[in-house]
Amino acid sequence: MRVSVPVRFLTVALILASTTSAIRAQEGKSPLVIAHRGGNKWAPENTMSAFAKSLKAGADGVELDIHRCKSGELVVIHDETLERTTNGSGFVKDKTWEELKNVSAGKWYSAEFENERLPLLKDVLTLADGKMIVNIEIKNAPIEYPGIEDDLASLLKDYKYPDKILISSFDHELIRRVHEKLPNIEVAFLDAGIVADVGEYASKIGAKAWNAGYSELRADAVSRAHKSGLAVNVWTVNGNQNWDQAMDMKVDGIVTDDPAGLITYLKGKNVKTSAD
Repeated sequence: MRVSVPVRFLTVALILASTTSAIRAQEGKSPLVIAHRGGNKWAPENTMSAFAKSLKAGADGVELDIHRCKSGELVVIHDETLERTTNGSGFVKDKTWEELKNVSAGKWYSAEFENERLPLLKDVLTLADGKMIVNIEIKNAPIEYPGIEDDLASLLKDYKYPDKILISSFDHELIRRVHEKLPNIEVAFLDAGIVADVGEYASKIGAKAWNAGYSELRADAVSRAHKSGLAVNVWTVNGNQNWDQAMDMKVDGIVTDDPAGLITYLKGKNVKTSAD
């Protein structure tokens, strides 16, 4: 799953299984380095500090999660509730942006990040500015956000770098609608298991990539996906031993909490990066 990105990042998408994903890893190149929620090893997850550190370190991309708040903005946060990663409480869907914009999204992580705030998706897109891939995971279960694909289409219609966007979700019906709404942007389906007839399945929903759970993935499944023209991005992979196994499976992208560590690991392997 390799887009023309400045370095090495991943998270993929699918459009027609009959064609190869634009973000498919190139032959002889290392997999893309994708910072999971921005890389929570060095900053609180899904915050501008985490995304900025990933960009500065040279990650190929960042993965993030979005929910829609009561006033309609697309807010970057993993959970549907505020308690785990902020000092707020309640459901994101029940709060306006005015209520959300002043909660601390970093105090839970360390005192250094007490003044960290929740970002809006538009803020992350402004930061990325085509310099890295932004893998947008739409959270649409257990809480459903009817019409969220329209909100996303409205936000992305003027974005100058559609080839640096990947939209993914565990809601595969939503992914199908996103593909219909945004045919110029790649989409990926998230799954945590071996998918039978993966290429045929992906083509039905317009996906060109499979974002697969690491603990449930095997090399033969990756090979079948590649033969169908799909990119395979694996999540969430941390540490040298697991990175070794992901490399052995020949995945196109590695989603990790430790992007700096993965970049160092790949340099130590003497493999070419997307920048080479």
